[in-house]
Amino acid sequence: MLSFCDDRKALWYVRKNIGTLISENPLIVQLHFEPAGRPIDQGEDGEFYTKERLNICVVCGKDDSIIKKHVVPQQYRQFFPLVAKAHLNHDILLLCTECHRNSHIIDNVLMAQLAEEFDAPMGTHLEVMVQIDSSLKAVRNAAGALFRCREKLPTDKRKEFERVLKDYFKVDKLDDEMIRKAGKLEFKMNNGEFKPHGEKVVEAYKKIGLVKLEQRWRENFISSMNPQHLPEGWSITHNELKMRLKMSHLLLDHPDRENYKISLVGTEGTIDVPYVPKSSREVTPISDNESPSTSQESSPECFNIVS
Repeated sequence: MLSFCDDRKALWYVRKNIGTLISENPLIVQLHFEPAGRPIDQGEDGEFYTKERLNICVVCGKDDSIIKKHVVPQQYRQFFPLVAKAHLNHDILLLCTECHRNSHIIDNVLMAQLAEEFDAPMGTHLEVMVQIDSSLKAVRNAAGALFRCREKLPTDKRKEFERVLKDYFKVDKLDDEMIRKAGKLEFKMNNGEFKPHGEKVVEAYKKIGLVKLEQRWRENFISSMNPQHLPEGWSITHNELKMRLKMSHLLLDHPDRENYKISLVGTEGTIDVPYVPKSSREVTPISDNESPSTSQESSPECFNIVS
């Protein structure tokens, strides 16, 4: 058996006359060509795709109100190179609504940790794009207080506000024009170097290997949710062996070798993956534009495909 996949994908091969319908129940399709890769060649990474996945919550086992959970959140995955984000339904699991809600809360804790570690604020796009100059804000607030209610302020508070303005203007005596001018100061400025939280975190992990970020999120899910019904073959280290295998089939000057290196060990790491030509078995290529979607959104309802 080559793999389990959803019925839409399996029947696509039949419609394109590159697969034969062997059985309808269970649905089995035999391909007419040698696939680019076989699970048997990918060790534990390939094993996952040959196992049937049940439509139950992987945490508690409930089989109703099931929704998809991205173990590695999309706000990070979207900034991965294509070689590290395509065809990875391994990191989409099924959770019931209650477990999904609990997992989301726990995810926010790890996101906050990543935000602090890599100076990657988690605020909304507009909030993070605007920088606040706290010193200018203090000057403007002091001017506003003096302008609106100078005579009603306690003496010590009035002197404090006046000192803020005197320090700003570098004068020993204030006048009304200075107060009015300070009251119009703009303390919000556009952050021209803004990058979303996910992008900044991914940039940091590109130095040491994106697989480390993947594994951190998988470990977070395992340790926090204690899932009792994970699909057979699901692994914290999933895809490492598979990427090394794919990298080995690329010529040493192929541009995607750098993307595999970034994914596996990062720009600061070293990796030795010699070129190994693919086997002489004939492979019928299918372009990404032609093939059925096998993105992370693939349904876990699976059907046999054999080759």
